[in-house]
Amino acid sequence: MTVERLSLSPGPGGSVALSSESADFEAAFEAHYQRVCWYALTMLRDAGEAEETAAETFDRAYRAWNSGNGPNGPPLPWLLVICRRIVLGRRRRARLIAWLPLPEHGHEPAGDSGALAAVEFRLWLRQMEGILSTREREALSLRYLDDLGDAGAALVLGISPSGFRTLVSRAIAKLRSHRELWA
Repeated sequence: MTVERLSLSPGPGGSVALSSESADFEAAFEAHYQRVCWYALTMLRDAGEAEETAAETFDRAYRAWNSGNGPNGPPLPWLLVICRRIVLGRRRRARLIAWLPLPEHGHEPAGDSGALAAVEFRLWLRQMEGILSTREREALSLRYLDDLGDAGAALVLGISPSGFRTLVSRAIAKLRSHRELWA
């Protein structure tokens, strides 16, 4: 998956004027675009759709940010909520309920061992489709791949932080009950 930079076209004087809000948004884009793409890929299992969803996420986020409706806290949970709503809307329209299988190859990040570990975790999570519900897999992804705390991940899923902790705890208990995973 490639990350393309947003290009700013020059204004009437040939210069690009960035407000502090635009500069803040650009910093959030630089810091979180890849993570939003990976989150979308986790949910959609298609790199093209994930990139489209990430682009739409940042388009909506930019419009909200510039109208004064930006995040009240860290931008990543706010961006993931937007991304999740876009994905759910697309699924609703397409009547797609189950997660599609993750492609076996072609979308691995180069170099970074942390990113490679994340790919391995995503592949392992794919194998858990028969054991864990979609919501449980999404909760584990938010907790262990996106490193969101209880409050941020709960915000993305639309539940309370205690509900999120319960969801993660139940998912881990299900995994522990399957001894064949640990052999």
